[in-house]
Amino acid sequence: MKRPDLVVFVLAIAIAPSAHAQTPDARELVRQSVLNYEKAWRAGMQWSYTQTDVTREDGTREVDVSQVIPLDGTPYQRLIGKNGHALTQEEQRKEDDKYQKELHRRGVESPGTRQARIQKYEKERGFLVEIPAAYDFRLVGEDLLAGRPAWVVKMTPHPGFEPTMTHAGMLKHIDGRLWIDKKDVQWSRAEADVIDNVSVGLILARIGPGAHISLEFTRISDKLWVPKEITIKGEARILLVHNKNLDEELSFSAWRWPGP
Repeated sequence: MKRPDLVVFVLAIAIAPSAHAQTPDARELVRQSVLNYEKAWRAGMQWSYTQTDVTREDGTREVDVSQVIPLDGTPYQRLIGKNGHALTQEEQRKEDDKYQKELHRRGVESPGTRQARIQKYEKERGFLVEIPAAYDFRLVGEDLLAGRPAWVVKMTPHPGFEPTMTHAGMLKHIDGRLWIDKKDVQWSRAEADVIDNVSVGLILARIGPGAHISLEFTRISDKLWVPKEITIKGEARILLVHNKNLDEELSFSAWRWPGP
């Protein structure tokens, strides 16, 4: 099922304090964690993984399972299962045809076209670098996630923040809380609450106040943190006419380094 671009947001984000270090400055801690998140995100793009997308709407439940692989600079997602079953022969043929066409298309791209494709993909989530400027931060405690100590930071939109990047305007309407791993200074969990209407997507979709986004991350190798699960709940207004409940869970598993 096609989901709003908010997932892009939700996917749609170096001083490494030890467990016994002095309490860090919250803004500097977040600034460093954003830099580390960016490095981890770029490294994770070289890995393949399985994505399970569960959506619930009007009493129905749909499950799409996809394989995501790196393909010449940006990920490529291909459906491999639906609602607990393998694809039919016809569905498999269509997916194979789509993949072969995309493989050929990317294979014959000019250097300029390839670079434009990569830049467009990166631009969709580049606004995360504006988080340090978009929020006021307060260190509110410590927590233990998967046996690893983490700082907990409350994020409140900063009055007067003026976004400069695509999608960064959404940050003005979202409260947040970050769990930052003390050793690696990486996000281990993130929670976001929509506090005002947020418009997203090429079609006009508006996410209403009260929507909640939760993200969990996991460490799969030395300082490499990747998404583990994303949940989205709330209400959207599509084309400013049709109300749509948001109830979606995405999980990411079977991370594999595709190289030799």
